[in-house]
Amino acid sequence: MWIGNASPIRLPQFFPFQKREVQIIHRASCSEALPLLTTQKFSSILVQQESNDEALKFLVQARQIQPMAPRIFMAEELKEEDVQAGINRAQVYRFVRWPLSERELWAQLEDSLQRHSMFLSRSLLLRESSHQNKQLEALTHSLEEMVEERTQYIEMSHREEAEKLSRERYLIRFIKELASQSSFEEILGILRKELRKFHKLGDPILAYRLGGEKTFFLSFQSGNFTQTESLTTFPFPKTPQIPSPELMRYLANHFGRPFIKAYVVPIELRLTNHLLSDNGEAILCVENSLSEKETIPFVEFMNDRMRLLSMALDRVLLENQLSSFSYRWEKTFDGMRDPIAIVDLEFQIVRANRKFSDRFLQHKCYESFAGRTEKCVGCPVPEALAEGHSQTGEIQVNGRVYQVHSYPVLLDGGSRPTNVVNQYVDITQSRELYLRMLQNEKMGAIGMLAGNIAHELNNPLTGLRSLAQVLLQEAPPDSNLHADLMEIEKATARSQRIIKNLLDFSKGEDQPSQLVTADEIIERTLPMLKSALRIHRTEVDLAAAESNIFVEPHLLQQVVFNLINNACQAMKDPGRLRVASRVADQKVIIEIEDTGPGISDEIKNRLFEPFFTTKKEGHGTGLGLSMSKSIIEKFGGTIQFHNVKPHGTCFTIVLPQKSPQ
Repeated sequence: MWIGNASPIRLPQFFPFQKREVQIIHRASCSEALPLLTTQKFSSILVQQESNDEALKFLVQARQIQPMAPRIFMAEELKEEDVQAGINRAQVYRFVRWPLSERELWAQLEDSLQRHSMFLSRSLLLRESSHQNKQLEALTHSLEEMVEERTQYIEMSHREEAEKLSRERYLIRFIKELASQSSFEEILGILRKELRKFHKLGDPILAYRLGGEKTFFLSFQSGNFTQTESLTTFPFPKTPQIPSPELMRYLANHFGRPFIKAYVVPIELRLTNHLLSDNGEAILCVENSLSEKETIPFVEFMNDRMRLLSMALDRVLLENQLSSFSYRWEKTFDGMRDPIAIVDLEFQIVRANRKFSDRFLQHKCYESFAGRTEKCVGCPVPEALAEGHSQTGEIQVNGRVYQVHSYPVLLDGGSRPTNVVNQYVDITQSRELYLRMLQNEKMGAIGMLAGNIAHELNNPLTGLRSLAQVLLQEAPPDSNLHADLMEIEKATARSQRIIKNLLDFSKGEDQPSQLVTADEIIERTLPMLKSALRIHRTEVDLAAAESNIFVEPHLLQQVVFNLINNACQAMKDPGRLRVASRVADQKVIIEIEDTGPGISDEIKNRLFEPFFTTKKEGHGTGLGLSMSKSIIEKFGGTIQFHNVKPHGTCFTIVLPQKSPQ
């Protein structure tokens, strides 16, 4: 735009902006040019007016309307104040003195247009930069929002992790507290303390069944732990829930108070059910007055702890069941008549009942039961351990005979037993009765034989004796015939007496005690042992014919018979047997002495034990001396033995002397 009074200007051929960016308005006044500034865009504004004030006023308005167009002020005279006003107020780009040539004018215009182009490029760059700044601001804002969102998410995750960690810490503490408890009261006490963080909650109530119809209730009443029972059955809920009205009514009837609102959680019993034929079940009931919003954290709290609580209660129930089973088995074993013990490979006692030994059981079985320093003779434990199946043996303890049944125990599916269960059956009495029965059968057979002999021989002997007595009356007293007849009569009488003694010895059944003499018993017994005595020299020294003893004759005769027979068997080579009787200090003493090998020190303490014998199998029962001792003690006497020099044994029977009434 060129505002002024000059002649029209033509564009030179060298002008670089021809037909593109330059529009020249000729002879336009300020008033005419001002509307054009508001409707069109100009690259440069040249003002040349006679009135500098009017030109400056126009340039100020042009600066406000089109600030990007460089402004050139042309004037014939330029005053300092006009230049300062143009620079300060209108920011004039160039001041030019008029007139000037056309080339100079176009040079100024070209420079102005380049300045405008630079302004346009700068403006474009500024706009692009502004746009990029806005995009950057938007991206920064988006990143800030993302960072803030991520920060919030991380903070939320941290809070959740902190809550989770705190929750796990509480659970670990809860687990540790439960693990150290061994009773329902302690476990419910811990749960009761945990529930105090929630308000509006009552004390927990535990109900359980162990396969039967009886229901057990564990609760707190007035702060004290109580346990009650009920035979009324009702179904336990299978899932956590608010209990049904029927269950609430049942609880109210059982506890004798109203139940308004509660929460019931089933408790799974796994270990306990393995010990029961029927499944055990349990529930936990907690009274509360929580709102729906408050119930959610309470339910989460209970869900976290119910598994742990279930394991703790299951463990306590299992321990109680095992303790009950153990107590029941212990009482069962203690109530058994026979001693029972469990021993290991080293004969160490693992468990034993009261019948086995009341002493300290941390010993070997033979130390506690038999009081010995080495294993018992006949013990079947080694064979049971070696063979792997039950074995039976017989041992003797303090004069008693025990039949030991050893049952090996295989643990953990092993192939070799690690323990043995021993059952000790006292067969002393039964064996003694059995052997006595055999003895009675033998005596019965002897009695039957003696009866037959008496029946067959007594009649001829009676005839011979009677005939001898008749002939004695007819024969002269001093004749040989009279002497022979006397010998015949004595022989028949002696034969009848032997048969009578044999009959008395073989009776066997209990007979009433009576006053007899020891000499009489010995004299009755010796004739029955002539076969055993035939190779030995017998010395008989009887000096108690005037002293009576009160005994059962046939039993004392059995004792004398056993001792003389044992003495004969002890003397394998021909020897001497001495049988004597005497009286001393109102005692009748019978001595039976032999010249055998004597009794060794190893068997002295066991000589009178039942079934103990040094004879070969089949040659002795081991009951002779034991029964003899019992018979003598039955009559108030004693029987002892001692070795004699140079060799031999002497058995001494001492019986109290009795005076006839």
